[in-house]
Amino acid sequence: MKNVKIYYGDFHKEEDYEIIFNKNRIDIVFHLISTTIPSSSNKNIIFDIKSNLINTINLLNIMVKYNCKNIIFLSSGGTVYGHPDNMSKKKESDSKNPISSYGIIKLTIEKYLYLFNYLYGLNYLILRASNPFGEYHNNLKQGLIDVILKKVLNREIVEIWGDGTVVRDYIYIKDLVKIIVDLIEKEIQNEIINIGSGRGYSINNIIKIIQNEIGNFHLEYKDARQVDIPYIVLNINKLEKFIDINLTSIEDGIKRTYDSLKKSLIGD
Repeated sequence: MKNVKIYYGDFHKEEDYEIIFNKNRIDIVFHLISTTIPSSSNKNIIFDIKSNLINTINLLNIMVKYNCKNIIFLSSGGTVYGHPDNMSKKKESDSKNPISSYGIIKLTIEKYLYLFNYLYGLNYLILRASNPFGEYHNNLKQGLIDVILKKVLNREIVEIWGDGTVVRDYIYIKDLVKIIVDLIEKEIQNEIINIGSGRGYSINNIIKIIQNEIGNFHLEYKDARQVDIPYIVLNINKLEKFIDINLTSIEDGIKRTYDSLKKSLIGD
Protein backbone atom coordinates (compact mmCIF):
# COMPACT_ATOMS: atom_id res chain seq x y z
CA MET A 1 0.00 0.00 0.00
CA LYS A 2 3.01 2.31 0.17
CA ASN A 3 2.51 3.12 -3.52
CA VAL A 4 -1.15 4.03 -3.07
CA LYS A 5 -2.32 7.64 -2.88
CA ILE A 6 -5.62 8.24 -1.11
CA TYR A 7 -7.71 11.33 -1.81
CA TYR A 8 -10.80 12.19 0.22
CA GLY A 9 -13.51 14.18 -1.52
CA ASP A 10 -17.16 14.57 -2.38
CA PHE A 11 -18.64 13.06 -5.55
CA HIS A 12 -21.01 16.05 -5.66
CA LYS A 13 -18.03 18.37 -6.13
CA GLU A 14 -16.33 17.79 -9.43
CA GLU A 15 -13.42 20.00 -8.40
CA ASP A 16 -12.62 17.38 -5.74
CA TYR A 17 -11.99 14.61 -8.22
CA GLU A 18 -10.56 16.88 -10.91
CA ILE A 19 -7.67 17.42 -8.50
CA ILE A 20 -6.78 13.74 -8.89
CA PHE A 21 -6.62 14.02 -12.68
CA ASN A 22 -4.70 17.27 -12.50
CA LYS A 23 -2.01 15.85 -10.20
CA ASN A 24 -1.70 12.36 -11.68
CA ARG A 25 -1.65 10.60 -15.02
CA ILE A 26 -4.72 8.37 -14.86
CA ASP A 27 -4.92 5.38 -17.19
CA ILE A 28 -8.12 3.79 -15.95
CA VAL A 29 -11.04 4.78 -13.72
CA PHE A 30 -13.03 2.32 -11.61
CA HIS A 31 -16.51 3.76 -11.09
CA LEU A 32 -17.91 2.10 -7.95
CA ILE A 33 -19.82 5.00 -6.41
CA SER A 34 -23.55 5.00 -5.78
CA THR A 35 -25.27 7.35 -3.35
CA THR A 36 -28.43 5.22 -3.20
CA ILE A 37 -29.53 1.60 -2.86
CA PRO A 38 -32.47 -0.02 -4.69
CA SER A 39 -34.81 0.09 -1.68
CA SER A 40 -34.26 3.83 -1.11
CA SER A 41 -33.80 5.18 -4.63
CA ASN A 42 -37.50 5.50 -5.49
CA LYS A 43 -38.09 7.73 -2.47
CA ASN A 44 -36.13 10.64 -3.94
CA ILE A 45 -35.65 10.15 -7.66
CA ILE A 46 -34.43 13.71 -8.26
CA PHE A 47 -31.62 13.14 -5.76
CA ASP A 48 -30.76 9.85 -7.46
CA ILE A 49 -30.51 11.59 -10.84
CA LYS A 50 -28.46 14.53 -9.56
CA SER A 51 -26.11 12.59 -7.31
CA ASN A 52 -25.44 9.59 -9.55
CA LEU A 53 -26.23 10.34 -13.19
CA ILE A 54 -25.20 13.99 -13.39
CA ASN A 55 -22.12 13.45 -11.23
CA THR A 56 -21.09 10.56 -13.48
CA ILE A 57 -21.44 12.78 -16.56
CA ASN A 58 -19.21 15.34 -14.83
CA LEU A 59 -16.67 12.59 -14.19
CA LEU A 60 -16.76 11.49 -17.84
CA ASN A 61 -16.28 15.08 -19.00
CA ILE A 62 -13.21 15.40 -16.79
CA MET A 63 -11.86 12.12 -18.18
CA VAL A 64 -12.22 13.53 -21.69
CA LYS A 65 -10.56 16.79 -20.62
CA TYR A 66 -7.50 14.94 -19.27
CA ASN A 67 -7.44 12.34 -22.06
CA CYS A 68 -8.13 9.40 -19.74
CA LYS A 69 -9.42 6.70 -22.09
CA ASN A 70 -10.56 3.78 -19.95
CA ILE A 71 -13.32 3.24 -17.40
CA ILE A 72 -14.65 0.20 -15.54
CA PHE A 73 -18.25 0.69 -14.44
CA LEU A 74 -19.91 -1.53 -11.85
CA SER A 75 -23.50 -1.67 -13.02
CA SER A 76 -26.15 -3.88 -11.41
CA GLY A 77 -27.05 -7.38 -12.52
CA GLY A 78 -29.71 -7.47 -9.84
CA THR A 79 -31.72 -4.40 -10.88
CA VAL A 80 -31.26 -3.47 -14.56
CA TYR A 81 -33.25 -6.43 -15.92
CA GLY A 82 -36.41 -5.86 -13.89
CA HIS A 83 -39.11 -8.49 -13.43
CA PRO A 84 -38.27 -11.79 -15.15
CA ASP A 85 -40.55 -13.05 -17.94
CA ASN A 86 -39.70 -16.56 -16.76
CA MET A 87 -37.28 -18.36 -14.47
CA SER A 88 -34.45 -18.42 -17.01
CA LYS A 89 -31.06 -16.87 -16.26
CA LYS A 90 -30.66 -13.32 -17.51
CA LYS A 91 -28.36 -12.73 -20.48
CA GLU A 92 -26.79 -9.38 -21.28
CA SER A 93 -29.03 -9.06 -24.35
CA ASP A 94 -32.30 -9.70 -22.50
CA SER A 95 -34.91 -6.99 -22.08
CA LYS A 96 -34.25 -4.45 -19.35
CA ASN A 97 -37.11 -2.78 -17.45
CA PRO A 98 -35.85 -1.74 -14.00
CA ILE A 99 -38.43 -1.20 -11.25
CA SER A 100 -36.17 1.03 -9.14
CA SER A 101 -34.58 4.38 -9.88
CA TYR A 102 -31.28 2.76 -8.86
CA GLY A 103 -31.56 0.28 -11.76
CA ILE A 104 -32.71 2.96 -14.20
CA ILE A 105 -29.73 5.16 -13.35
CA LYS A 106 -27.31 2.25 -13.71
CA LEU A 107 -28.77 1.44 -17.12
CA THR A 108 -28.73 5.09 -18.17
CA ILE A 109 -25.05 5.41 -17.23
CA GLU A 110 -24.38 2.37 -19.42
CA LYS A 111 -25.97 4.23 -22.35
CA TYR A 112 -23.92 7.35 -21.71
CA LEU A 113 -20.74 5.27 -21.62
CA TYR A 114 -21.63 4.06 -25.09
CA LEU A 115 -22.23 7.67 -26.17
CA PHE A 116 -18.87 8.84 -24.80
CA ASN A 117 -17.21 5.94 -26.61
CA TYR A 118 -18.88 7.06 -29.84
CA LEU A 119 -18.11 10.76 -29.36
CA TYR A 120 -14.69 10.70 -27.72
CA GLY A 121 -13.27 7.18 -28.01
CA LEU A 122 -13.68 6.51 -24.29
CA ASN A 123 -13.25 2.76 -23.71
CA TYR A 124 -15.65 1.20 -21.24
CA LEU A 125 -16.12 -2.14 -19.54
CA ILE A 126 -19.58 -2.46 -18.01
CA LEU A 127 -19.85 -5.19 -15.40
CA ARG A 128 -23.32 -6.19 -14.27
CA ALA A 129 -22.42 -7.74 -10.95
CA SER A 130 -24.82 -9.92 -9.00
CA ASN A 131 -24.90 -9.72 -5.18
CA PRO A 132 -21.37 -9.57 -3.73
CA PHE A 133 -20.71 -10.62 -0.16
CA GLY A 134 -17.62 -11.03 1.95
CA GLU A 135 -15.04 -9.29 4.06
CA TYR A 136 -14.87 -5.49 4.52
CA HIS A 137 -18.56 -4.92 3.79
CA ASN A 138 -19.70 -1.76 5.61
CA ASN A 139 -23.29 -1.13 4.53
CA LEU A 140 -25.84 -2.08 7.20
CA LYS A 141 -28.82 -1.67 4.84
CA GLN A 142 -27.74 -3.63 1.77
CA GLY A 143 -26.07 -7.01 1.32
CA LEU A 144 -28.18 -9.83 2.75
CA ILE A 145 -25.43 -12.23 3.83
CA ASP A 146 -23.20 -9.65 5.52
CA VAL A 147 -26.12 -7.91 7.22
CA ILE A 148 -27.43 -11.20 8.64
CA LEU A 149 -24.00 -12.22 9.92
CA LYS A 150 -23.42 -8.85 11.59
CA LYS A 151 -26.83 -8.93 13.26
CA VAL A 152 -26.24 -12.45 14.51
CA LEU A 153 -22.87 -11.50 15.97
CA ASN A 154 -24.43 -8.42 17.60
CA ARG A 155 -27.29 -10.57 18.97
CA GLU A 156 -29.86 -8.57 17.02
CA ILE A 157 -33.08 -9.80 15.42
CA VAL A 158 -32.70 -10.70 11.75
CA GLU A 159 -35.57 -9.19 9.74
CA ILE A 160 -36.56 -10.74 6.41
CA TRP A 161 -38.74 -8.84 3.93
CA GLY A 162 -41.38 -11.20 2.53
CA ASP A 163 -41.59 -14.96 2.97
CA GLY A 164 -37.95 -15.68 2.12
CA THR A 165 -38.61 -17.10 -1.33
CA VAL A 166 -36.90 -14.24 -3.23
CA VAL A 167 -34.06 -15.77 -5.27
CA ARG A 168 -30.75 -14.05 -5.97
CA ASP A 169 -27.34 -14.80 -7.44
CA TYR A 170 -24.49 -14.32 -4.94
CA ILE A 171 -20.74 -14.00 -5.55
CA TYR A 172 -17.91 -13.93 -3.01
CA ILE A 173 -16.15 -10.57 -3.13
CA LYS A 174 -12.65 -11.95 -3.66
CA ASP A 175 -13.92 -13.88 -6.68
CA LEU A 176 -15.49 -10.71 -8.06
CA VAL A 177 -12.24 -8.75 -7.65
CA LYS A 178 -10.19 -11.51 -9.31
CA ILE A 179 -12.60 -11.64 -12.25
CA ILE A 180 -12.32 -7.86 -12.74
CA VAL A 181 -8.51 -8.06 -12.63
CA ASP A 182 -8.49 -10.96 -15.10
CA LEU A 183 -10.72 -9.04 -17.54
CA ILE A 184 -8.43 -6.02 -17.35
CA GLU A 185 -5.34 -8.14 -17.92
CA LYS A 186 -7.08 -9.71 -20.93
CA GLU A 187 -7.67 -6.13 -22.18
CA ILE A 188 -11.40 -6.69 -22.61
CA GLN A 189 -12.98 -3.40 -23.67
CA ASN A 190 -16.29 -1.97 -24.82
CA GLU A 191 -18.29 -4.93 -23.56
CA ILE A 192 -21.18 -5.46 -21.17
CA ILE A 193 -20.66 -8.58 -19.05
CA ASN A 194 -22.64 -10.26 -16.31
CA ILE A 195 -20.60 -11.30 -13.29
CA GLY A 196 -22.18 -13.75 -10.88
CA SER A 197 -22.19 -17.38 -9.86
CA GLY A 198 -24.90 -18.38 -12.31
CA ARG A 199 -26.72 -20.09 -9.42
CA GLY A 200 -29.80 -18.98 -7.56
CA TYR A 201 -30.38 -19.12 -3.81
CA SER A 202 -33.54 -18.06 -2.00
CA ILE A 203 -33.29 -16.05 1.18
CA ASN A 204 -34.46 -19.14 3.03
CA ASN A 205 -31.62 -21.13 1.40
CA ILE A 206 -29.13 -18.54 2.64
CA ILE A 207 -30.59 -18.63 6.15
CA LYS A 208 -30.28 -22.42 6.22
CA ILE A 209 -26.64 -22.28 5.08
CA ILE A 210 -25.83 -19.70 7.77
CA GLN A 211 -27.65 -21.72 10.43
CA ASN A 212 -25.70 -24.83 9.45
CA GLU A 213 -22.51 -22.83 9.91
CA ILE A 214 -23.16 -20.89 13.11
CA GLY A 215 -26.39 -22.21 14.65
CA ASN A 216 -29.92 -20.85 15.01
CA PHE A 217 -30.77 -17.18 15.50
CA HIS A 218 -33.88 -15.05 15.97
CA LEU A 219 -35.78 -14.37 12.73
CA GLU A 220 -38.71 -12.11 12.00
CA TYR A 221 -40.50 -12.05 8.64
CA LYS A 222 -41.87 -8.67 7.53
CA ASP A 223 -44.19 -7.59 4.70
CA ALA A 224 -42.64 -7.93 1.24
CA ARG A 225 -41.25 -4.80 -0.43
CA GLN A 226 -42.45 -3.62 -3.83
CA VAL A 227 -38.87 -3.05 -5.00
CA ASP A 228 -37.82 -6.70 -4.54
CA ILE A 229 -37.82 -8.70 -7.76
CA PRO A 230 -38.84 -12.31 -6.98
CA TYR A 231 -36.16 -14.02 -9.08
CA ILE A 232 -32.92 -12.92 -10.69
CA VAL A 233 -30.03 -15.20 -11.62
CA LEU A 234 -27.37 -14.18 -14.13
CA ASN A 235 -26.29 -16.08 -17.21
CA ILE A 236 -22.48 -15.99 -17.17
CA ASN A 237 -21.79 -17.76 -20.48
CA LYS A 238 -20.34 -14.57 -21.98
CA LEU A 239 -17.97 -14.12 -19.03
CA GLU A 240 -16.77 -17.70 -19.38
CA LYS A 241 -15.81 -17.02 -23.01
CA PHE A 242 -13.32 -14.38 -21.87
CA ILE A 243 -11.72 -15.92 -18.77
CA ASP A 244 -11.50 -19.11 -16.75
CA ILE A 245 -13.68 -19.00 -13.66
CA ASN A 246 -13.11 -20.90 -10.42
CA LEU A 247 -15.60 -19.65 -7.84
CA THR A 248 -15.59 -20.08 -4.09
CA SER A 249 -18.60 -22.11 -2.89
CA ILE A 250 -21.24 -20.06 -1.14
CA GLU A 251 -20.78 -22.20 1.98
CA ASP A 252 -17.04 -21.54 2.11
CA GLY A 253 -17.55 -17.86 1.30
CA ILE A 254 -20.04 -17.46 4.14
CA LYS A 255 -17.71 -19.26 6.55
CA ARG A 256 -14.79 -16.98 5.62
CA THR A 257 -16.99 -13.91 5.96
CA TYR A 258 -18.29 -15.00 9.35
CA ASP A 259 -14.80 -15.78 10.65
CA SER A 260 -13.53 -12.38 9.50
CA LEU A 261 -16.48 -10.51 11.02
CA LYS A 262 -16.21 -12.43 14.27
CA LYS A 263 -12.54 -11.57 14.53
CA SER A 264 -13.14 -7.86 13.82
CA LEU A 265 -16.19 -7.50 16.06
CA ILE A 266 -15.32 -9.62 19.09
CA GLY A 267 -11.64 -10.45 18.63
CA ASP A 268 -9.88 -13.77 18.42
